[in-house]
Amino acid sequence: MKTMEMANIKKTVGTLALATVLAFELLLCSGCGTASKTLTDEEIAGFNTEFFNSEANKMNNMLLSSEYDTPEEIDLFELFYNGFYNSVSGNWSQAGEEELAILAELDDAAIYLDVMKVTAEEMEAVLQEKLGLSLEETQKKGLENFYYLEEYDSYYLVHGDTNFDWCTVTSGIRESGDRLTLEYTKEYEGGQWVVTLQKTDDGYLFVSNRRAD
Repeated sequence: MKTMEMANIKKTVGTLALATVLAFELLLCSGCGTASKTLTDEEIAGFNTEFFNSEANKMNNMLLSSEYDTPEEIDLFELFYNGFYNSVSGNWSQAGEEELAILAELDDAAIYLDVMKVTAEEMEAVLQEKLGLSLEETQKKGLENFYYLEEYDSYYLVHGDTNFDWCTVTSGIRESGDRLTLEYTKEYEGGQWVVTLQKTDDGYLFVSNRRAD
């Protein structure tokens, strides 16, 4: 009888031990699936030449022009400082002669400085594609700096310089949940920066952009 009881005890202990081992292995396995992963040199090169700094994705560089902790906080004045870049035509949007005439009445500088234009539709499209937000969902930070012409449903800035900047991604980490953190520098502005991206089926959404120093 005692022999049978000892056998049952050993069997129970063995079963518990096996369950503990399996649970530990499962925990390790789940950890492997969510562990951070450093980007390879090839991946970093792709961000430097395709995602940023390319003719097709100049608006991605513009999304690095201001600091924001959440997409809602982005500065629209900085984002659309140069208007809207049309990757199909390879040009920034231009205001027509009638628009320029109206703007000249609002701002004398429009006669001799550049006029940057972005339609409401273009602004909405960029915000939806790059941030996953509508204009109404943002804080509309910097929007008060634009001239808005209702008859053209467009926003305009008058100035003679640019805030476009090239960037160099120096390192990156792919985190759990398909979130990506990239460290980078700017060509014309000193310091280190960190941009966070969220992977989607169609590409990446910008989550935040901050100074790292």
